[in-house]
Amino acid sequence: MPPYHRDPNSFGALKDQVFVLTGGARGVAESIVRYLFAVGAHVFFGDIDQAGSDKVIAALRAKNPSATNSLMAIPFDARKYDDNLALFKAAYKAHGRIDHAISCAAVTESLNWYDESLNLDTIETPPPTVIIDVNFTGVLYFARIAAVFLRQGNEDGKDKSLTIVGSIASFKEQAGLFVYGPTKHGVMGLFRSTKSLMSKKYGIRINMVNPSHVNTIMGSAVHDLWVAHGLPVNEAYHVAEHVLTLASTPKKADGTAATGIAVYVEGGEGWDIEEDLDKTGHLWMGEEMSRNSAKIDIALGTGVSWKPTKE
Repeated sequence: MPPYHRDPNSFGALKDQVFVLTGGARGVAESIVRYLFAVGAHVFFGDIDQAGSDKVIAALRAKNPSATNSLMAIPFDARKYDDNLALFKAAYKAHGRIDHAISCAAVTESLNWYDESLNLDTIETPPPTVIIDVNFTGVLYFARIAAVFLRQGNEDGKDKSLTIVGSIASFKEQAGLFVYGPTKHGVMGLFRSTKSLMSKKYGIRINMVNPSHVNTIMGSAVHDLWVAHGLPVNEAYHVAEHVLTLASTPKKADGTAATGIAVYVEGGEGWDIEEDLDKTGHLWMGEEMSRNSAKIDIALGTGVSWKPTKE
């Protein structure tokens, strides 16, 4: 896989840019908020932990009391469409535009979906769907709303981007993540199914960051396991730096738009998993099927021109 290098030196380009992101009270999203505020970006974020969000804001304002850039935490539940909408509305009302949107909020397993203690009586009770609602439905809401707000007033074609934070579980099997894994596969599907539409029709760059284990509260259940097996561990700032490098770098080295990139992050280092996947289709699909797949992509276009012809 080709390497993708995080570049904090590029973050200065984000000064005065308007950001909307989910999460922010802790972990990777908190690190993103801290970086953005430090470089002078306008930051609007939403986290279900409002007290935690308020602490982050207080700490950042105390550290830099002369800063004039916006920093606002909106009461937020990723499961609610109206809360996602309110987040974008707050930023748009304050600045008349939104430049970048980052979907980062997520939750992980709190129970075993296939617990061996389940029996013919207990299986009658439906399980909670919070992981599906936050990690998948909430991201679908966020992306839908972002696609509208990001393109408002952008007739002059300024850089706009949507970045989704996924996981190694977005493209690899991860035993035990029985619900989290499918939701993260789902957002990879969202990214892949919309990248042509976003970039070609709406002028929005869409990218993804998929970290392996991150040393945060959410990842604490497997942290000792990772360390015991000598596996590389990400820190929250590693992932944040990859996210913001994608936001701050609109062009690749070859001059083409930096869009459709899915970065796998392990031990702080990044690799683009999509580029080689596309290039090696003839190896893992076979020559004929790879050619047919390419033809299908051309036929489908951005996905908005074809309609069912049969009832």
